[in-house]
Amino acid sequence: MYYKNFKTVLYCITGWVNKVTEEQLRREADFFQKYVGVDKIYLEAFRDEFSKKEQLELIKRVMKEYNIEVSGGITTVCPDQNESDKKRQRLFNTICYCNEPMRELTKKISEYTASMFDEFIIDDFFFTQCMCEDCIREKGDRSWEEFRLAKMMEVSRDLIIGPAKKVNPNVKVIIKYPNWRESYHETGYNPGQQREIFDAIYTGTETRHGALQDQHLPRYLSYSLMRYMESVAPGRNGGGWFDPYDCDRIDTYLEQAYLTAFSKPKEMMMFCWPSLAGDKRATPLGFMYQKLDRILGQLGNPVGLKVYIPFNSQGEDHVEDYLGMAGIPMEPVCDFPEFGKTNKNKVLLTAAALKDEKIVEKIRDFVMAGGHVIVTSGFMIGALKKNPEIRELTSVSYNDRLLTADEFQSPSSIGFGKEYIKSKLPITFPLLEHRNNASWSIMNAGHGEYHESILCYDTYGKGRLTTLVLPDMPSKIYELPSQVLTAIRSELEVSDIWIDAPAGVSLFTYDNKTFGLYAYTWDGCTPQEFTLYVNGEHKVLKRIPDSDVKSPWLPLEIPAKCTHLKSFRSKEMITEFAGRITPGEFMFFEID
Repeated sequence: MYYKNFKTVLYCITGWVNKVTEEQLRREADFFQKYVGVDKIYLEAFRDEFSKKEQLELIKRVMKEYNIEVSGGITTVCPDQNESDKKRQRLFNTICYCNEPMRELTKKISEYTASMFDEFIIDDFFFTQCMCEDCIREKGDRSWEEFRLAKMMEVSRDLIIGPAKKVNPNVKVIIKYPNWRESYHETGYNPGQQREIFDAIYTGTETRHGALQDQHLPRYLSYSLMRYMESVAPGRNGGGWFDPYDCDRIDTYLEQAYLTAFSKPKEMMMFCWPSLAGDKRATPLGFMYQKLDRILGQLGNPVGLKVYIPFNSQGEDHVEDYLGMAGIPMEPVCDFPEFGKTNKNKVLLTAAALKDEKIVEKIRDFVMAGGHVIVTSGFMIGALKKNPEIRELTSVSYNDRLLTADEFQSPSSIGFGKEYIKSKLPITFPLLEHRNNASWSIMNAGHGEYHESILCYDTYGKGRLTTLVLPDMPSKIYELPSQVLTAIRSELEVSDIWIDAPAGVSLFTYDNKTFGLYAYTWDGCTPQEFTLYVNGEHKVLKRIPDSDVKSPWLPLEIPAKCTHLKSFRSKEMITEFAGRITPGEFMFFEID
């Protein structure tokens, strides 16, 4: 391996496989080995057409000379098979699995690939959105979600895995899940059940530029989705897969690699060979991989605030990623955490958690035992309508009103009175009311003489339930004043570390007292001053060498700025450290 902590891999599509000459192959392989360092490729056997056997054998032979491992790949898309297929409106030419010729083709694709490789991965077009007459007839009175989840399980078992292992009993079949987690169930992706039959999974971490493409994915997803999929199949999440498309800056492309790496992956998949060969976006990767590799060797396992996202759920899509972009370390999980098995017994619930029919019962038991559950406004509004038993735990109510705020009040650092903060523009929230002194407000927002809480809590049993009211538009989280964000960060922290900085600086925490910061590049970004708060009394922060920081005045050891009580209600001491970070840079530290 070129690097100690991850393999670097490239995906090679069929169109390139069938056309590449040996001369071109060697020239491009030389480029990658000079600038990136490649350990492995996934060689595609089908995408619209079959890869020619002689071309596959040529590439495998040459890769052996370069000591590059070779596995297979397939993409389940195909052109119309006959005249009748023209009636099927198939997005991206994805396969209609109610059509017998296409089903037979799928089986042949799997058999052919298994005959050529002992391992292959399925690219993330392994879904169906077809609503042709055949699909409508087979669906019957089921919902499209029910039909597609069942259909793709049957296809996975009977048309992919079964035929592949019949041809090659030793073959390992990997399913790659896309970056659009919130839509899996609508298209047949079924990780809750597919994890039981596939040998491994893989994760799409391509976030690109959130404002320039219709997936509108916060870039923090390149990290958080890796962590979520690790909870789906612990130890069997093969790696993260990102691409160079819709990346308006080189930094936008590289960020995908950084964030994927921070999640501690087994493999870093670069899509794809023909798009990156000779491309200037590829040339910085090897240099940065060396830095990342040395840093990752000193980091423990990632930890963060557990965010419960049940299978086949949606609601407040990716709000945890917006919060991650605002500096709160997140650890999305597919199962509700057990009390005593999560940092500080804290759990965050978004509206997606309402998919769990027993969610209020789980909250009650967790809080009763001494846990701390934080729910978003989207969750609370949905629960008040769908699960009225939530009223036992809180005095919060909702009456379909809005709160427009440009003034914010939060407890001051010394604990007396309130800090008064103005935002640059008014921000709209759902207006959630609570009963004074039944619930307690941590932060208010409003205008003039009317303010309501946007962060309040109720006590129940040995624990507490906190309600976090978020802006109607999730990206408006970035426009909250840094003092407001810091109050939220302090309430949600689980690793004894939080930051005071504007949005656009992410914090990554690990279980061995190491942590890192990354400042995103986006329009109008500038260097950011930050303050780090660390629970306990500490003298210095030790910067891990190879952090991507050029500033000669930033020493390897940062002395403490001051130490003081966390608040007038707490005897806990905190230590402050001050620093500065430039967009596109990451820096990692260990606590003395």
